[in-house]
Amino acid sequence: MGLRSQLLLVSISILLLPWAGCQYVQEMEQVLRENQTQATAEKSALIAELIEQQLATQPEITPFKPNGSAFYSALRYQPVQVDGYDDDWQNHFSRPVNTTNTPFNAHIQKGLYRNRLYLFLKVNTQAIGYHNPGKPFQYSDHVRIITQSPDSKKKIQWLFFTSAPGQLQVMQWQSDQKQIRPTNNIEAWWQETPNGYHLELSIPASAILNTFDIEVHRAKKPSEPKAVISSQYNGQPSVWIKPIEAFTHLLAQQRYADQDAALVTPDGWPISPQRNWLHDSIDFAPQPDTGSMLSQAVQRFYRLLVDTLTPSSSQQSWPLQSADLGSFQTRFTIENLPLKNHQLGQWYQISTRNQSALLTVEPIYLNGELYGYLLLSKTADALISLTNQALQRVSHLTFITMLIVVAVLVLYASTLSWRIRSLKRNVELSISGEGKVSGFQPSHRGDEIGDLSRSFYQLLNRIEGYTDYLETLNGKLAHELRTPLAIVKSSLELVESQPGSETYLTRAEEGAERLRVILSAMSEASRVEQTIQQTDMQAFDLTVLLQNLQQAYQDAFGKNGELEFQFKSTTQQARVEGSPELLAQAMDKLIDNARSFADAGSSIELALEQDQQHYLIHVRNQGPTLPDNMENQIFDSLVSNRPKGSEAPHLGLGLFIVRLISEAHGGGASAKNLPQNNGVQFTIRLPALLQ
Repeated sequence: MGLRSQLLLVSISILLLPWAGCQYVQEMEQVLRENQTQATAEKSALIAELIEQQLATQPEITPFKPNGSAFYSALRYQPVQVDGYDDDWQNHFSRPVNTTNTPFNAHIQKGLYRNRLYLFLKVNTQAIGYHNPGKPFQYSDHVRIITQSPDSKKKIQWLFFTSAPGQLQVMQWQSDQKQIRPTNNIEAWWQETPNGYHLELSIPASAILNTFDIEVHRAKKPSEPKAVISSQYNGQPSVWIKPIEAFTHLLAQQRYADQDAALVTPDGWPISPQRNWLHDSIDFAPQPDTGSMLSQAVQRFYRLLVDTLTPSSSQQSWPLQSADLGSFQTRFTIENLPLKNHQLGQWYQISTRNQSALLTVEPIYLNGELYGYLLLSKTADALISLTNQALQRVSHLTFITMLIVVAVLVLYASTLSWRIRSLKRNVELSISGEGKVSGFQPSHRGDEIGDLSRSFYQLLNRIEGYTDYLETLNGKLAHELRTPLAIVKSSLELVESQPGSETYLTRAEEGAERLRVILSAMSEASRVEQTIQQTDMQAFDLTVLLQNLQQAYQDAFGKNGELEFQFKSTTQQARVEGSPELLAQAMDKLIDNARSFADAGSSIELALEQDQQHYLIHVRNQGPTLPDNMENQIFDSLVSNRPKGSEAPHLGLGLFIVRLISEAHGGGASAKNLPQNNGVQFTIRLPALLQ
């Protein structure tokens, strides 16, 4: 990987900038939420104080003391035509009337409109027992509505029965006289259905006392038990709960696009009027100009980024059935609300809208008793808008910063790359094809590349000096050869002038021999390199070659019993591709080296073994071991480990030739001391020929 690519890879670390920006935006949103919580809690406390003041001015309103049974009536904002049909009740909640051991059931829908309570009762029964004028009404299917005062001193009971479908004449039961009499302030209509009948009513709200209960009776028959459906709970009258219109104006001011409010009883029944969706106008904040589709997509991406980095478990789920507090027409599940920590409120996650909302719960007291709770909710749309704007600014700044940093890094990497390539080119040009070193100019900069340039300058100066030495080596060798030549010349001159010159003749022969050996050793390596380049490779069996060589060495050097040559092989056939003559020459060098260091009377072992895809030729001799750090240098040129005072001259080229031949065959050469430190093992590694 190039330097430029490495720096570009390192530049990815600047992606920490947008991460840090997202963290900043999250912290900012958290601070905004805390401030919004504080402000909403203070607002909720102020509204609760206004409600308490308004309650104090209306003495007819008393605290709710539910006994477990409640008859709740929501407000309607459309008139109802009393005709026994359910056309006007399509969007109203239908609740079952409490049943007790009865084979039939009933559901009721109710609503307040202009001081009248409208009821729609659906009764499912197998057969309708219409009223027989000749019998008491108890022997017919009928409905009773019972209302009474808090002290139970006043009780009113209305009866609804008929002899045929249509409009009813509502009767009132006179408990003191044990008789019924007609009443004209209640409208009623009885409509027969395939599953039973419908009963639709309109009752003045002023005629209803503190409690309100409904009983549905089936026609009494002697052979069947009495069947009654009652709205009472455990025999207790149901407290009539309805929205108080006095709170309409006050709470309507707190209901707009991102805020909602509701007032509930201690049991959770909403007593603040529900929103009038027909006439109430909700103030929606003007939508900002989002610009192009690209801008909208970028904003959504920013928000998605923040939501992704924010843990989904950081907020609880919305605890109520719906997020529209002002639209509730049923009981709130206040058991899930933080009633003990209502001072600061709590944030929730509304899964159906995929947004967050703040909910505060403020208690309302009347005459020292708990009257209800004020619920105030506020969504996080404004906070999201602020955080989106902040995140957009942070992202733009980060993007510009990233572009600048990447451009600077690319420019810096290009400069470094150009300097390194220039240094490489100058080094290559300073060495000519003939090996001459000249013309390299070092850099004068004080950085690491300048230091590297100056190091190359010093290295090339040393190489230039070494090259000069090699060029003068011939002259030096010629100077060294003058001494043996002078000895030969002077000895020959003395032979001619003096009798008894056998000693001088011997010295002349020895000097000439030394001269021949030196010249032969110097030219042998060059001849081997030329031979390697010109030799054709062929396939042959190493086992046969080594067996023949072992026999030849035994015949040539083991006649007097001074040395013994052995051959061991772990494979019967070892096919390789190469030159048998060159390998034989390499073996001659190894055997010559082994003979020079082997102990008298010891054996020299030739071994052949296979190691995976290679054949290993070992030459082991007993004698002195290699010095430290010589195992890797002994195959270099002009390296010799002969003891001083050796009679035969040695230039250290024999093992160098072994290495050249081994590498020419695709292998290598190595040396190491024997495990017992009583000798040395030389190894030639050759690739096996694939069959």
